[in-house]
Amino acid sequence: MSAELIHIARAGVEIGAWALDEVRAKMASGELLPSDNYWKPGMAAWLTLAVLPDSVRVLPFPRPAEKGANLLDGMLGRQSYQAGLLAVWDKLSKMPAQCLISDDDWLALGEKLGYDVRKRCRDDLIKWYRQAFESYLSDRYFDPLEKADLGSLARSFGLDAPAAEAIHGEAFASYCRIGMLTVLLRDIPPQQKREQIDLLGKEVPLSDVKIKETMGEAFRSYFDQHLKTLMQQEDGGEVMDPAAFAAFMDVIKQMDINLHLDEESQTRIESAQRLWALCRTPLREVSCELDLGNEGCFFTQQVELGLNRRVTTRRSYGGFGTSIKIWGPLRYRAGSYDVERQTEQRLEKIDTGTLVFTSKRVIFTGSIKSFNFKLTKVLDVTVYTDAIEIDRDTGGDVIFFFSSGQDEAAVILRRLVRQAKD
Repeated sequence: MSAELIHIARAGVEIGAWALDEVRAKMASGELLPSDNYWKPGMAAWLTLAVLPDSVRVLPFPRPAEKGANLLDGMLGRQSYQAGLLAVWDKLSKMPAQCLISDDDWLALGEKLGYDVRKRCRDDLIKWYRQAFESYLSDRYFDPLEKADLGSLARSFGLDAPAAEAIHGEAFASYCRIGMLTVLLRDIPPQQKREQIDLLGKEVPLSDVKIKETMGEAFRSYFDQHLKTLMQQEDGGEVMDPAAFAAFMDVIKQMDINLHLDEESQTRIESAQRLWALCRTPLREVSCELDLGNEGCFFTQQVELGLNRRVTTRRSYGGFGTSIKIWGPLRYRAGSYDVERQTEQRLEKIDTGTLVFTSKRVIFTGSIKSFNFKLTKVLDVTVYTDAIEIDRDTGGDVIFFFSSGQDEAAVILRRLVRQAKD
């Protein structure tokens, strides 16, 4: 049995800590009561001794239902698939010390049932093993007895170390995501959250590297979910309150979690915070090389101009044909040949120049093409990963390609259009 101490409390006051065997002995003598509470490292809360796990073996997977043999079983002179599972379950349930079935026991079962039980029932035995692992995870702590049982089950079911570890990894990943989310949502100090997160991986039969990797993935999943709650849609773009994000990152820092943000995430967060400020502060005029008269300049940047053009393509189609040499340069040709023209819309970058948003107009000055149109002509602004498309009521749509800053440009333009139309 585990030498770990079980803490006992009565009426809210801790009265001692004993090994599990001692606790059961004191309960049998009446010194400890079923209404007393117990706790051990890894448990989320105190429980009453009335629910203290029994020392008698209780398998962490249910007994399978009985089912008769099918026609093929009868023809092969063997018992049903279900009979094999029942025989294994009954044998395990009678082993209070450890879940270990010897090779001789498996051989005897095979002779009795007419087939190799471990081989035929392998899929269900693996499911049982996973259920056992998940059950032992449920109280957030693997005690030595549970570890021994798991090792015995692996040997009994014919699972080698890599196969068992793969099952541990899958089950722990699912458990870790749920457990970490539960801890992080609790209204407790950050340091206490970190302590409870560390308990999730305590004594789990996995390598330290795998546990660290799995917990990192679980936290990243939580971070991404929380980031979605901080992000808001405004003026067609993602915005985020910098103060709310700073408070969230401060909690992470207090939990002593080293969070590495990739370049894409960092860029997204910084852009969302800039747009938050841009949507909530008065637009500021910027300097411009153009003579705008009484118009204020609120945005200027080097961009590429794109236009949708109608392009006609000449396509040739030829069927089976042949060519026969008659004499010298003369040849006789036979077969089918047809020419077809196809017209399609094609987006082309046609110029590079300066894009300017004023209080009244959108101006583009390029080396090949220059134009401007009033803000009141703008119907909609669509943002892409590297461009914005301006839908106009006349003259067709125009697209401007950006090296960066297309989100900010779209917000500024939408605000200017609203002001111009108001």
